[in-house]
Amino acid sequence: MIKVDLHSHSTRSDGTFAPAHVVKLAHEMGIEVFALTDHDTTAGIDEARQMANELGVRLIDGAEISCHHQMNGGYGKNKSTTKTIHVVALNFKDKERLNQKLNHLQNSREARGHAIVVKMAKILADMADFAHIDEQVLWQAVLGKANGNAKAVGRAHIGQVLFELGVVRTVQDAFDKYLADNKPAYVAIDSLTMGQTIELIHECGGISVLAHPTRYDLSATRVRKLIADFAMLGGQAVELPSPSEPMSTRAMIDRCVAEHGLMVSVGSDFHGANMPWRKLGQVATPKAEQVGVWERF
Repeated sequence: MIKVDLHSHSTRSDGTFAPAHVVKLAHEMGIEVFALTDHDTTAGIDEARQMANELGVRLIDGAEISCHHQMNGGYGKNKSTTKTIHVVALNFKDKERLNQKLNHLQNSREARGHAIVVKMAKILADMADFAHIDEQVLWQAVLGKANGNAKAVGRAHIGQVLFELGVVRTVQDAFDKYLADNKPAYVAIDSLTMGQTIELIHECGGISVLAHPTRYDLSATRVRKLIADFAMLGGQAVELPSPSEPMSTRAMIDRCVAEHGLMVSVGSDFHGANMPWRKLGQVATPKAEQVGVWERF
């Protein structure tokens, strides 16, 4: 199998390396088919493509789109709730049409980022060691992580700032304590539904991929339900879990893929220094009977 990585981020969203540099790193890792999938934007693709052409890397147009989906039933932490879900758009043809929708989402990202900072500043005000960090100071620090681009601000930027300030031990700790769904500083993003997102991707000639299905803080039953809903709405592929996840998790996803006749995708979800545990090229290996989305490019 050729070496593929179809999920990565640059400074055009919440990654720490410029698009061209991400492609260069991918090339150094021996990746032959690569996609830059920044959050709700295609802004880095042209820069990435120039470097990809120089290095002989096949670059696939991509974007990771934030959307929402109503999860019905359940109880406890899995009770009925609207979840933020990420759908990766790959190999789309009508970039202009996609960008029209993504521009709205980028504006929403700015508003959401600022709202999270407001919540976080209030939390810090009650912590003796961090009470001096007000909303403005925190926002400027977050903007610095996003290279001054408010529309690119993501939770990873905020998590990195909290880590550097000493509020949390790791960036992941920031998510676990404050930034993830249902945590004290969480703010939902204004977004399309999952069905609308899938439809948009297909209208633009792209392939729709459910990103990291096991990372939405859902029970196994609800992960299976999410994949079933995704397939019912016309979704085409599921991103296989990272090799670091338990074998039982991978087996569950494999069963869902087979049950619903879905293709598979693989991606590291590379962000750079914001999430150093996610390494370029560190992706799952599909089973022989599974159809990879790259076979359709």
